Amino acid sequence: MKCIPLIDNRSHVIKELKYFKTEEKISEEDISSLEKISQRTIKNIIENDNLLIFPSDLNKSKNIEENKAIFNIYNNQLITNNIMGFIGYNDTQIKITSRFASEDKDYFLHYMLQKVLCFNIFDLQHSSDKDDSFDFLIYMFIHFFQKAIRQGIYKSYQKREYNDANVRGTIDINRHIKNNIPFNGKVAYKTREYSHDNDITQLIRHTIEYINTKSRGILNIAKEEVKSSISQIIEATPRYDKNKRQNIINKNLKKLNHPYFYEYEPLRKICVQILRHEEIKYGREEDKIYGILFDGAYLWEEYIWTILKDLNFKHPRNKEQAGGINLLDNKWSVYPDFYNYDKKIVLDTKYKMLNKDNDKIDGSDKHQIISYVYTLGAKKGGFVYPSEDKKFCFDNIGILNREYNKNILEDYNPSIFKYAFLIQNKKSNEENFENINDFKIEIEKSENDFKEKIEKEFK
Repeated sequence: MKCIPLIDNRSHVIKELKYFKTEEKISEEDISSLEKISQRTIKNIIENDNLLIFPSDLNKSKNIEENKAIFNIYNNQLITNNIMGFIGYNDTQIKITSRFASEDKDYFLHYMLQKVLCFNIFDLQHSSDKDDSFDFLIYMFIHFFQKAIRQGIYKSYQKREYNDANVRGTIDINRHIKNNIPFNGKVAYKTREYSHDNDITQLIRHTIEYINTKSRGILNIAKEEVKSSISQIIEATPRYDKNKRQNIINKNLKKLNHPYFYEYEPLRKICVQILRHEEIKYGREEDKIYGILFDGAYLWEEYIWTILKDLNFKHPRNKEQAGGINLLDNKWSVYPDFYNYDKKIVLDTKYKMLNKDNDKIDGSDKHQIISYVYTLGAKKGGFVYPSEDKKFCFDNIGILNREYNKNILEDYNPSIFKYAFLIQNKKSNEENFENINDFKIEIEKSENDFKEKIEKEFK
């Protein structure tokens, strides 16, 4: 299988698209696959195929809408949005990297995922064939696994067959005659037990064993919380048999509906996709769309939150309608990404290229940040966006005009700025990073610069 490289939030000429490892242009069959993907809505694909989305709750997403397509094709142009990850159809696989990827290595996306999902596997070695889709699946497994385990180990009724002297169920006449005649003191019987050892926990156990085999024991270097959860699953599945893996997969292909253990449904989906990774990756499941996609704008906002959470900032949630600021008395709430009452600052993250002329900033973004500033009585309001251009950093756009309200706001002079958060895709000596640890060193410098700017200059 060959992989077509795309960059998020860009327009791509279809006829000029090429594969990763060769200069060969994509075939008519691949173009047909791209068209089939673009003709389906995200909601339709999630419900009928093997596509995973992060965040899994689309109400939290900033750019992914269930009634829209993953990408659009107009006049031989393929237009991606702020979505990253990989997606495939039959023998065609598309990899959508962030705009900060270098030589097919998207350290920026890997780094954001590890920071947002709160685990550190920075020594994870990427596949030599440049297919890091399995790495993404591991990230999501750990994330969904922890969320599910916090609800408790999944329990369900299971049919069990026994043949002993401790009868506690319905006698199985046929099996009893077959196994215990002449009578040997045992009775064959069946029970229905409420057990931790069931199809779902067996699926999780098989996934854990499979990941440890394929990723060089990567789960062994996870956080202690993850190791503890793994131990709980191992203890709960004494009937585990690696030879029954396909049977367990087949028993878990249907959607799981449970009023309490609802976090196990996304975990079930990721487990099935991991265990069937090779099968669906190489087109053995025909006419199905598969993959895992990430909302770039959501990841960028949550990544910035990992930096600001220790600086006494608030982080309202727009899509969740939580922590909003009322414009009127208990009405018309607005949801700035971040604000700090003490520092009188409000910040709005934008996963956009804002290096260009300030007058070309989107009108809705201008009105939004101004409304935030006035509502909160902030002295500064700013956009925080990623940039790989070292020429840009802090840009004070200007002071808000007071011509029409001089008397009302005599001592109030709020200003608007934008901050270019540097994302390097090369070392300082202009060579490419050898691994994600090299990238981590550089981006931590950007994180520290950002913190210093917030703490010192916005007092």
